[in-house]
Amino acid sequence: MITRAFFLFFLLLLNYSSQSISSENEPLRITIHPTIINENVVGSSTTIINNKMIRENSHLPLGSLLSRFSGINFENLYSGVDVKSSVKIRGFGEQASRNVLVLLNGIRISDMTIAGANLSRVPIESIYKIEIIKGGTASVLFGDGATAGAVNIITKNPLYSEDMFKITTSLKSFNTKKQIISVTNKNDNIALDATIYDLSTDGYRDNSEYDNSSLSFNITNFTDINSRLWAELKSSNEQTRLPGSILLSDFYNKPTYTRFPKDFGSEKIKSLKIANEAKLSNNAKFLSSLRLEKKDQYSSMLNYGITYKSDTSLNTVHLNSQLINSNLFSNKSVEGKFGIDVYNSNYKVDANNWAYVQYINKAEQLIIEPSLIFNIKNQLKKGLNFEVGTRSHHYNINVNNMLSSKTKVLSNQEDKYAWSLGTDYNFANDKKVFGHISRSYRSPRLDEIITVGPSTNINPLKHQFSHDIELGFEKKSSNDRFKISAFRSLLKNQIFYNSTSFANENYDPSIHQGVELEYDKEVNKKLNFTTNSTFMNSYVSKGTFKGNDTPYVPRIKTNASLNYNINKTANASLTYKYFGKTRSGNDDGNVLEKSKSYQVSDIKLSYKFKNITVNSFINNFLDEKYYTNLIKGAAGGYVYPQAGRTFGFEIQADF
Repeated sequence: MITRAFFLFFLLLLNYSSQSISSENEPLRITIHPTIINENVVGSSTTIINNKMIRENSHLPLGSLLSRFSGINFENLYSGVDVKSSVKIRGFGEQASRNVLVLLNGIRISDMTIAGANLSRVPIESIYKIEIIKGGTASVLFGDGATAGAVNIITKNPLYSEDMFKITTSLKSFNTKKQIISVTNKNDNIALDATIYDLSTDGYRDNSEYDNSSLSFNITNFTDINSRLWAELKSSNEQTRLPGSILLSDFYNKPTYTRFPKDFGSEKIKSLKIANEAKLSNNAKFLSSLRLEKKDQYSSMLNYGITYKSDTSLNTVHLNSQLINSNLFSNKSVEGKFGIDVYNSNYKVDANNWAYVQYINKAEQLIIEPSLIFNIKNQLKKGLNFEVGTRSHHYNINVNNMLSSKTKVLSNQEDKYAWSLGTDYNFANDKKVFGHISRSYRSPRLDEIITVGPSTNINPLKHQFSHDIELGFEKKSSNDRFKISAFRSLLKNQIFYNSTSFANENYDPSIHQGVELEYDKEVNKKLNFTTNSTFMNSYVSKGTFKGNDTPYVPRIKTNASLNYNINKTANASLTYKYFGKTRSGNDDGNVLEKSKSYQVSDIKLSYKFKNITVNSFINNFLDEKYYTNLIKGAAGGYVYPQAGRTFGFEIQADF
């Protein structure tokens, strides 16, 4: 509380100082931002969620916003918050957390364990835009763990930074409260930005209380219009009760029930980022960043009368450098991007097993990945573009048992690579075809290759790799847009958990394939219609489980929305989501019946008066009874119940 009070005082002081600056000052132009894609990766299906879309959906958790786009699935475990859930892209279901890379301003927040990136640590209100790159091309762009694709979350406005003081407060069902205070202040060549965020809820189910508070501070020094040096401090504290799954039969009788009334977990993160971007010439620029992060997690879970406690820490260093030349070889049709990423992670777990025997395991992982990407505009054929890239992967991991004396459990080194070749052809002002082929990889996660415990067991696994192909067509006009893309991935050495042997294994080859359809239409000046559908088929192609579906991947997923501008100050929207049946997790043999499909519709009304914006909304207004993440257990199917109809009200004031 003292920290929050101090930080609030600082925000108010900063805002006061901003009032004293002359209003004649021009906005500071930021010409470079934390992205390495040019709005669309050549040859790949790329989704850009712009700032307008994000503002219109600020009442949603980040995962719910992502799931409104084609090829992306996100199902909450606990209704209304993103904690303990993971993004799924293009046919990756149960293993998605290891194959979808999530980045914050170009720096990964996915780590060396099987746990997915915690989206709840990124308040949606702080996001400027989101880049979603689907397919193996993401491995060349971002590196290890991006076999299915990558989500790059950008939190800073790349164009302008203006003086601003903003307060947002909201109330939702289940005593959900959210408060945000943010301020931006500029003075000559210095820009300051600070935010305090707090979210708390009692949750839909028993033992599902949740609290998340975070602080962030950024200072930027502009040396000229194209160069800057900045530092960023972030701190977050998350407290989560863990109601867990319940039997499918209990879902129909007592959906709010929990089998684990005492389970809870916490996560505390502190990070420092120092970065620089400089213009070297009219055609060249250099970007570099160093990010240090300390993550501490604690959990206490009661199972069959035994309390399992786990205290883990993960310290990560990420160094990223890029040199971009838009006039390579004195040829303006060739742009070169030379980069290197260095990740160093130190992991420690202090816990007990079922016999209350304490164990301490430590691991260190080092990954070095140089990359090279060329964008080529064909001078002989107007509208024809190419992108070719490669990334080298050098992987080293050491694991030690530390309880009595230091004992080396594992030391392993691997060298792998990824490549991609993409092309698009703009054969008319509003039409283009695109396609790519690529090879991607992912390394085994720490808790996949070893079994942590008093006597640590080694589980030797090969790196997973895949070959990917995509073909698509897109048409844009002044009032509508249509896109279709077909994709197919062949995965080899897929790392998968075998529920029979209770160990991770390199599985038989699997196929992920499908078609994505997108259509946007401006019906008139006031009414806009958007829809997308994804048809997927993801299955094992050889071996014992040949023909069996990948868990958590629906054959059909559809989204649609209507947005109506009532007048200059009022807006109404209606959104719809259909999520098809899926196979259960932990069920390689496809023994259980598929999960129940569901449909969810939301409505929202916004009104703006001067500097005040008011949002009111009803999520799942048809009160659909549904669950997510069906998983096979000893007593049958277990599920995570989701809330029915919920209400919310939000006020935002800009000064």
